[in-house]
Amino acid sequence: MTHDARSVISAAAAAHPHVLTWLEPLVMASFTVLFALYAFLVFKPEHVEHHPTRVLIGAALQGFIIGMLVGFVILPLRIAFFVPDPTLFPDAPPPPKGLASLSALPSLLLLLIIRQGLLARAPLIGRYLRAYRRAAIKHQVDGMRRALVRLEAVDARTRAED
Repeated sequence: MTHDARSVISAAAAAHPHVLTWLEPLVMASFTVLFALYAFLVFKPEHVEHHPTRVLIGAALQGFIIGMLVGFVILPLRIAFFVPDPTLFPDAPPPPKGLASLSALPSLLLLLIIRQGLLARAPLIGRYLRAYRRAAIKHQVDGMRRALVRLEAVDARTRAED
């Protein structure tokens, strides 16, 4: 009996009622860890006004929320509507397109809420998200100042050459 890659994948997909039961939480956890690592490694003490632990908790919460959005909404939408070849998984149940499409509008609203910083007003998690956003904005301001200094140096050189 030969076992090629397609038969092994088909058997694995048939053994699980939903193929993404392990992938969605993995994506969510990855975003959480990456946001926390980014905050730990990139933010300098001058960016952090509050206790550094509060900023790290805020980064983990922000990563968790974005990871939930990507892992549980965008990934299933992508798989439900853009699976290149459904014959690769013949025994797997087809992704529920109707259910996946119902999450498009709420996910857009959640993305707008995240982008506008409205979660910083939430009662329990607000202080952590505000600390993270404040540190992130200060980091961006420092980066923009460095970029502005470089641009001014280039402008000064071009004026000196003229």
